[in-house]
Amino acid sequence: MLVSEIEKAIGSIAAVDNRAGRDIDIRYLLTDSRQLGAHPEQTLFFAIKTEKDDGARYIGELFTKGVRVFVTGDSIAALQALAAYKRSKFTCPVIGITGSNGKTVVKEWLYELLRDDYRITRSPRSYNSQIGVPLSVWQMDGNTGLAIFEAGISEPGEMERLERIIRPTIGVITCIGEEHSANFSSLEEKRAEKMKLFVHCPVVIEDPSHQNVRTCAAVMRALGYDEDTIAGRLLRQTHETVMQVNLDALVDNVRYFRSLLRPDTKLTCMVKAFAYGAGSIEVSRALQDSGVADCLAVAVADEGVELRKAGVRLPVIIMDPEVAALGLILENNLEPNIYSFPLLELYMKEAERRGMENCPVHIKIDTGMHRLGFYQSELPQLVAMLQGQSILRVSSVFSHLAGADEAQFDEFTRGQISLFAECAAQLQQGLGYRVTRHILNSAGIERFTGAQMDMCRLGIGMYGFSFAGRKLRNVCTLKTTILSVKTVPAGDTVGYGRHTRLDSDRLIAVIPIGYADGFDRRFSNYGGCVLVRGQRCPVVGNVCMDQAMVDVTGTDARPGDQAVVFGDDLPVEELAERLGTISYEILTSVSRRVQRQYFRE
Repeated sequence: MLVSEIEKAIGSIAAVDNRAGRDIDIRYLLTDSRQLGAHPEQTLFFAIKTEKDDGARYIGELFTKGVRVFVTGDSIAALQALAAYKRSKFTCPVIGITGSNGKTVVKEWLYELLRDDYRITRSPRSYNSQIGVPLSVWQMDGNTGLAIFEAGISEPGEMERLERIIRPTIGVITCIGEEHSANFSSLEEKRAEKMKLFVHCPVVIEDPSHQNVRTCAAVMRALGYDEDTIAGRLLRQTHETVMQVNLDALVDNVRYFRSLLRPDTKLTCMVKAFAYGAGSIEVSRALQDSGVADCLAVAVADEGVELRKAGVRLPVIIMDPEVAALGLILENNLEPNIYSFPLLELYMKEAERRGMENCPVHIKIDTGMHRLGFYQSELPQLVAMLQGQSILRVSSVFSHLAGADEAQFDEFTRGQISLFAECAAQLQQGLGYRVTRHILNSAGIERFTGAQMDMCRLGIGMYGFSFAGRKLRNVCTLKTTILSVKTVPAGDTVGYGRHTRLDSDRLIAVIPIGYADGFDRRFSNYGGCVLVRGQRCPVVGNVCMDQAMVDVTGTDARPGDQAVVFGDDLPVEELAERLGTISYEILTSVSRRVQRQYFRE
């Protein structure tokens, strides 16, 4: 079969290489049919042989799961050839980055600087190997306006193959050092090999000082940006207050929750409220690209439209659809939660007016939360409205648990689950076709795993919060930088309202974060703290709109030092406890004016 014919015949590539680390694991990928997606017959599997395993051993298993096209023999060369063919179909700018270290940092900086103007395809994490590069390039699609790919080598002869796949139009060289030099006779030979990435590249950028800011500025100039725009973007990128989001940690947390479920149980990931403050577009793309989510859910239609415009293809449930947005929902292939008869009638009429059929909807049952949903007594009327029509098709039926995270409500929770099972069975019997059932949230997945039914919904658990005492990975870190440090004498007061009076000379630092950024005013006057040089430093005075003051006495803190608001060593749960609230509020309160920085490990 010709490469062009293969490319037309398939929708995705499944390729594995356990040399690439824990995120690509042969046994995990091939024993979990969910990783194949909804159409395994459209998957092309490359049976790659490594020192530890041989992908050919899994062909039989994959065949039983629906895969029908396999590549054996020199499968890596075939994978590279196919990726090179796909790359040849694009004329957009392609940035190729190589070097001994700093490749991923520069790639992510460039992404943040350019994302406002381009739909960017970039290497996931550090996919820069003989297998990682073709997998990265394969992500390019009709929405790609610019691509950024890393290229790494460990021995002579490798870069020529990567060059044919990436074909960069702008080349970037980061620091070339001693890392991974075992197979090179000298740094000069290593540099010469790396430079082969740029044999057809019209623009190559290398800053001898190896400063990321200068490198990124040079790339922006090569793309035609003026100096004012470059300066403004760089200033924004280096803003003192940022929220760093570890997308690998997020995916790892989702995989933990998936490990508690049956292989055939689907998972909907909640990305409403700007993905709990982490950024809905980037979080959704990470979930989609990693294959850990079957569906996404947002609160309102505008959130779903934003995801569609960003190229997110997964099904998206609208949990709180507004009547005025029903047209938007239909136009953007979104799926509303139907929780009342008036909403059902309006949505059905709007879909009928547009001549649409089999529009997916999700039916909400009220089992005791008493927020939204149909009562069991209303199901006969609901079934009667849905029977005998082809405009809408019920994709799922679900309910919300009111207290799954607290043992004191376990009896009530079991009652909700039992009632929901009855309602779901009643609805399915009336409709005459299978409907996906789901009631478990993050806490429910851990504490009531036996009630997982057909699907579960994962929200706060993605961000490292366990209801079973499991140590999960921190995803979001909010940090800022000390602006100034000065000694304030005993007897003086600090801040508006003069609420904090010092009883001794204290070293007071000012940090550029305030209640407009989401740093709650209730942290004022020793109500909260930040982490400076490993020590918890209390907030003094009232938190201002854009600034706060902290007592850094005994830390030897200086201007420019980092102050962590929450992160690995100062968990969100501690802040929530101080305020008498929940972690959800702390995360979702971080203002959008705080820049999000996304990274993969």
